[in-house]
Amino acid sequence: MSESIFDRIAAYLGTKSAVQKVADDPVLTAELLLLLHVALADGKTDETEYAAILGIAASDFGIPADEFAEVAEYLKDFGYETTSKQAALAFGNVPFDRKVQLLRHLLVIANADNDLNPKEANLIRMTAKLLGVTPEELHKKH
Repeated sequence: MSESIFDRIAAYLGTKSAVQKVADDPVLTAELLLLLHVALADGKTDETEYAAILGIAASDFGIPADEFAEVAEYLKDFGYETTSKQAALAFGNVPFDRKVQLLRHLLVIANADNDLNPKEANLIRMTAKLLGVTPEELHKKH
């Protein structure tokens, strides 16, 4: 059976933009803020770090690269006064595997430029401590 024009319009109108998806999900918002915080922790954002963020956003969160600039602008406005600690605390009630995945994402970004800066390492350590994830748990294969 073919799709009616009303079905196509309803599907189109029901499609959320990447910014709407992020705005509707506080944990996703917090995660993206942390990803950006670790990329900026050393005072510079390397192209490889930004590419790593784009890759994670696309593969794990369904945010296309061409929409990420809009999402970043939203996060800049929304998260202006949100600290890394506050963002990490949004993960308090998420499943443990999601906490581990967040930390792995942070490590991917921090290591993307082949230079793990002490400020990046401290942010990751602080986040892991807040989330109750040990280095051993982080490095376990699942």
